[in-house]
Amino acid sequence: MLKGPGGRLAALAPFVAITIGSSSAGADATDQQKALALRLFDEGRSLMAAGKVAEACPKLEESRRLDPLPGTVLNLAVCHEKQGLAASAVAEFYQARAMAERDKRGDRVALANDHLRALESQVSNLVIVVGPAADLPDLLIQLDGNPVGRAVWGTRIPVDPGEHAIEAAAPNKKPWRVVSKVSPAGDVETVTLAPLEDAPPTLSPPSAAPESPMPATQGQAPLVAFSTPEHHRISTRRQMGLVSTAVGVVGLGMGSYFGVLAFRKHGEPGGGTCTELPCDPSVRGEAATAADASTATFAAGLVGLSLGAFLWFGDSSGSVDRPAVSVLPSVGPGRGGVDLSTRF
Repeated sequence: MLKGPGGRLAALAPFVAITIGSSSAGADATDQQKALALRLFDEGRSLMAAGKVAEACPKLEESRRLDPLPGTVLNLAVCHEKQGLAASAVAEFYQARAMAERDKRGDRVALANDHLRALESQVSNLVIVVGPAADLPDLLIQLDGNPVGRAVWGTRIPVDPGEHAIEAAAPNKKPWRVVSKVSPAGDVETVTLAPLEDAPPTLSPPSAAPESPMPATQGQAPLVAFSTPEHHRISTRRQMGLVSTAVGVVGLGMGSYFGVLAFRKHGEPGGGTCTELPCDPSVRGEAATAADASTATFAAGLVGLSLGAFLWFGDSSGSVDRPAVSVLPSVGPGRGGVDLSTRF
């Protein structure tokens, strides 16, 4: 049974984090950690005596973490009391009193009881209410990131003044969160959990239709079909006929040109017989050369036209030419062959 303060403060005991130090509480600390803890303890005490509480408390907290000595815990409780963190101070005074009772230090037990009585009306509380509509089998509630069990729902939770985040979550529900601001000097704030809304359904990607493999005959390789489209073009023979015709047309044109040139030279003085003066014998030679060139090119043009007509009209295959090169793939057991055949 708890000694000292009245029933109201004693009822806070289940909700404060009290770590009772045993005789081997600091046995795991190394010598360096113990030395650092003593230095931090001295610095924290000096800062607290100078009125610098906000700077003193963190040093005392680190000193307790490194080596939780009874005097360190008691001084940390006093520092948090001066800082206005009544709930933390109550928890630490409970711990310091338990350690003092273990060490049979009556003076420290009395000091802890005096502070606990003074803090009885200063501890602020937070109440989390979960109504029937909001209660779910897998409902999880957290206070400042720490789980809050069902047994604590609806009960006063000692907290330090300031903002506290209450969060709730459940499967297939939207998460819920609210921040409650708790005032000092015994304030009591109540937070009522609203029914969680349904989470939107998760859209799953459409499943692809299974591919149906093409059946293949056992023991045989799959057949591959090649199709070679026909090319609509002029046959090679007719192409040669067009070339020959073009040569013939050029020959006729050149023959006509040299013919006209020969007539002109023949009409100039000396182009025929030198019966008149002045007479230039070279003009007659030029006229003869032009006449010979006209005859030769005209004859070549006629031959070209004749050959072109023969090649064009003598081709009975028409204007559609089959592929000049045909590729016939063949598949046999253990080998593959490609036959190439060329036809003009």
